[in-house]
Amino acid sequence: MSFGYPDSMMPRPIRNLLILNIGIFLVDYLTHGAYLYNWLALDPLLVTHGHYQYWRIFTYMFVHDHSSFMHILFNMLTLWMFGTPVAQEMGEVRFWRFYLLSGLFAGFCSLLFYGITGNPSVIIGASGAIFALMVAFARFFPTSQILLFFIFPVSAKYAVLIIGAIELLLITSNDHIAHIAHLGGAVFALFYLRWEGRGNGLLDNFNHWQTRRRWEKARRESEKMQEIMEDIDPILQKISRLGIQSLTREEKEKLDRVSALKRSQRGNILPFEDHRSRR
Repeated sequence: MSFGYPDSMMPRPIRNLLILNIGIFLVDYLTHGAYLYNWLALDPLLVTHGHYQYWRIFTYMFVHDHSSFMHILFNMLTLWMFGTPVAQEMGEVRFWRFYLLSGLFAGFCSLLFYGITGNPSVIIGASGAIFALMVAFARFFPTSQILLFFIFPVSAKYAVLIIGAIELLLITSNDHIAHIAHLGGAVFALFYLRWEGRGNGLLDNFNHWQTRRRWEKARRESEKMQEIMEDIDPILQKISRLGIQSLTREEKEKLDRVSALKRSQRGNILPFEDHRSRR
C-alpha cells in the first residue's frame, strides 16, 4: 500500500530524523557527552532558575543516552516502524509539523511535572514524539496487528491503549524513564488529530464564506453601477453628438463621480461596456 511515497523508498522525514538522531548520538558517544548532550538535553534547572535555556524544551528530543546503544536503537526502530506509514499517510509538511509539535509538547509536560514535583531529572530522547506517532498510527490504521511486547498480536488501537495505561501506572516509579513525556506526546496526538480534522472543515467553510461574500459584493456593485449607467448614458450620447464642451457643470461633476467610482471598484465589477451591453 502506498500513501504518496514509493513502497521501496523510506519517507524523507524519517530518513532525515534517523540521520539527525544517530549523528548526534555518535558525536555524544565519541565525546562522552561533553558537548551536544550538555547543550541540548532538557535539564529543568537550566531552563528555569535564571538560566532561561528554553531551546532545551525542543532539542532534547534529538539526544539519547550515549552510554548505551539500547536507547537509540529502540527509539529509532520504533520511529522507523510507526513513522514510515504515518509519514506516508500525512505527507511531508503535515508530518514535520505533527512530529515536532508533539515532541515540544512532551517537553513542556516534563517541565511542568518538574515544577509540580521538584524532580530535576534530565529528559532526553525522541520517545514523546514517537508515542505521538504510535497514536497517529492507531488512528490511521486501527485494525493493523502489532506484536505487543513482541509476543501478543493486538490491533493497533488496543495496543496503544494498553501501552498508555501502563505508562500512566508507571508515572510515579523511579525507573529513570520519562513516562510524562510519553503520555504528553500521546495526549497531544489525540487532541491534535481530532482538532486537525475539525480545523480543516472549519477552514473550508470559512474560505467558502469569504468567497461567497466577495461574489455578493461584486454582484451588488455591479447592480449599482448598472443603475448609475442609466443616468450616464444620456450624458455619453450628448458628448457623442455635441462634444464634451456641451456638458453642463452638473453633468461634468456627475461624470467625474462615476469615473472615480469606476476606478475605485476596478477588478470588482464589470467594465462600463459590459454594463451597457447587458441592458
